[in-house]
Amino acid sequence: MIVVKILGIILWMFVLPFCIGLIPLRWIPKEKKNIGVVFIAGYVIMLPMCWLVTVPAILLVKYSSFLVMVRIFTVGMAIAAAAGVALSAWAVRKKQWVSLKPVFRWTDVSIEEKIEWILFLALIAFQLYKAFTLTSFDGDDAEYVAQSLVTQQSNTMYLIKPYTGGTTSLDIRHSLAVLPIWIAYVGRMTGIHTTILAHSVIPFVFIPLTYVVYFEIGKQLLRKKKELLPAFMVFMALLQIFGNVSIYTNETFFLTRTWQGKSLAANFVLPLIVCLLLWIFDKENEHKTRKEGRLEEKENTFGLWLLLWLANMTAGVCTSMVVFLGAVMIAVIAFWMMIAERKFSVLIKAGIVCIPNVAYMILYLLLHI
Repeated sequence: MIVVKILGIILWMFVLPFCIGLIPLRWIPKEKKNIGVVFIAGYVIMLPMCWLVTVPAILLVKYSSFLVMVRIFTVGMAIAAAAGVALSAWAVRKKQWVSLKPVFRWTDVSIEEKIEWILFLALIAFQLYKAFTLTSFDGDDAEYVAQSLVTQQSNTMYLIKPYTGGTTSLDIRHSLAVLPIWIAYVGRMTGIHTTILAHSVIPFVFIPLTYVVYFEIGKQLLRKKKELLPAFMVFMALLQIFGNVSIYTNETFFLTRTWQGKSLAANFVLPLIVCLLLWIFDKENEHKTRKEGRLEEKENTFGLWLLLWLANMTAGVCTSMVVFLGAVMIAVIAFWMMIAERKFSVLIKAGIVCIPNVAYMILYLLLHI
């Protein structure tokens, strides 16, 4: 039974997200195509898919809404994974496939860098070990983790009070941030209790995934001094370990509330938006002389804007606050990019990728009227 559950975790949290992440791969710049980016793309597609299925089920199906969500979302996951594999097979057949690069090549770094990378990996292992053995039970778990468990056991969503177990009207305040429902879904599909899943399994997914984002940011910022990248990652890991200076820092949320939407939003979604904006600015800053080069640049930029659109949708899965913060951050940076590059189209594209944020906030306001 344990082996079956482990295989279920591998399938639902690693294999399927990887296959789904292959879908936008053809529009991502060649130098960005690596296994870590595929996993990031997989999660920023999978989680918005969960939102698009869950919210209509909550609003339109009063009873057994979770059962409806499970059936539709499972079909959607299967179709998306099959599409990713099919698109990759088609690219291979058309000889358009670009091999995925490893995160970094061990043979290309110096001895000093290897020591720093080993130290960084040891720090991650230490964080995962502590996250597993010294599981923190936060007061908010009475809402979020209990909500996942109630959902899994009752087949309803946001109709039962997680604090008391009594019935209630639809919880509008929390119903649009559906990360607890996704946890309940994974628990249903793997047969793992949602409390165990949240506290003991999810950190092994979200913590490395977050460091992949930091790694990509470091590569972009230090692209002319690549030898400093491992030191940057060590510094980031140390910040996470020693960042518990209050209960409100994102470092505290990162290691003690890894499974909560607020933690995922602060430590994964917002840094991912920063990373994508850095990539977009770098691509917009490139000037190509050949027509083919301009076409290639346009396609690659489209892929980055698409990922930014999906990152904004992922913010809505986590918490409503980051929907607003993400839109403000994108607007400010896009305005600066428009002035720096003298391209009004940058501001237009930024407005387009913020459409999910605006739609989310309008829906939130309508449900509260």
